[in-house]
Amino acid sequence: MLGSASYLCHILVMATIFLLIPAGAEIFRAKDVLYGRIGTDITLMCNAANDRIIQWKVNGTLVALTNVTKVQHGNLVLLVANLPVEGNYSCYDKTGRLLHWIQLKLGHPPSKPLVHCKASNFYRISCSWKKNQEAAFPTSYIATYRAPSSKVLNCPTDLLNNICQIDNPQIFASLPYVINITAINPVGYRTTLLEIVAMEIVQPDPPANLTAEPVFGSPRRIKVQWDYPPSWGERFELKFILEYKLQQNHFWSRLETKMKAEIITDAIAAQLYVIRVKAKDSFDNGKWSDWSSEVLVMTSSETSTESIQTTVTTLMTDFVHTYSQPTEPTFSPTSILSTTGSDVLDRDIVVLISVTVSVGISIAVATFLLWIRRKRQESDKNGILTKKALPLC
Repeated sequence: MLGSASYLCHILVMATIFLLIPAGAEIFRAKDVLYGRIGTDITLMCNAANDRIIQWKVNGTLVALTNVTKVQHGNLVLLVANLPVEGNYSCYDKTGRLLHWIQLKLGHPPSKPLVHCKASNFYRISCSWKKNQEAAFPTSYIATYRAPSSKVLNCPTDLLNNICQIDNPQIFASLPYVINITAINPVGYRTTLLEIVAMEIVQPDPPANLTAEPVFGSPRRIKVQWDYPPSWGERFELKFILEYKLQQNHFWSRLETKMKAEIITDAIAAQLYVIRVKAKDSFDNGKWSDWSSEVLVMTSSETSTESIQTTVTTLMTDFVHTYSQPTEPTFSPTSILSTTGSDVLDRDIVVLISVTVSVGISIAVATFLLWIRRKRQESDKNGILTKKALPLC
């Protein structure tokens, strides 16, 4: 129920309308045009003396007098007029002289405006309505509102886009605003009264500038970041829901955050992911925004066991080759006396054996760790592909 205050608001707007529309709203006069409401009686005035003989024509043809068409005191009366009687009417005296000419147009009152109100932030409420594209007559609109303080005010209107805006609303007021949008055309008017609680209609625009990129060297990770919507000041904090899924899947994974950047840590290597994000006031006021535009990202590829083994083998070969190169003997008295051929040979053999054992152990450990990691990835992939869909907001 709108209550007594809403009723007073309605009465105020109706009074304004009655100032704009003549009494007997079936007819709205313009220069050389007479607008009439379909289904009502229409009287076409000739402005001739009552005792003069008058002839009426429509589109150049004499008007046939019937039980729904008659002449009274020189004026033409069309009873329960319908679209077929539209046209250009003219009246003549007995000499055939033109006395008056007028165009008759028939139509209906405007349809009731369908009004939608939204607050993209805490500083402005915007209410919009759609034009009736099928209207036969030009339609104008009056927009007013009753604030929680009970003041009735005009709502500044963008007539081109049919939007009225309330700046700096009492967003935390417990009492509602009452929005009044009235459509007016030459044969009538229709009014829509809409009650809104400002806090309940706060809905941020979608987050802006969403980007996602793989973390190279970490094939299970994706770095995602975004910005607040331009229409939302950072004075009021937002919270976000980030959703992501494999492109071929229907099931989304999600995480909730108050940050503007997150790292996804359970992705699958070398796979294409779809990512999106939405926002809401951090204190849970109002509604979630629509989803942002989706972005695609390919996770980085994991290094294979074979490539690691090849790299290690190459390093081992180079290392062994370096230590096994023959060296030119140094013919100093000290070296000749302290080093024999057998000592040099023993040293090279020990170095070669040590390097071979060390590299072999490294290869074995690397291979074992990669085998464990791959098993875990296969297990994680199976879990992601088979888990239930999370409920969507």
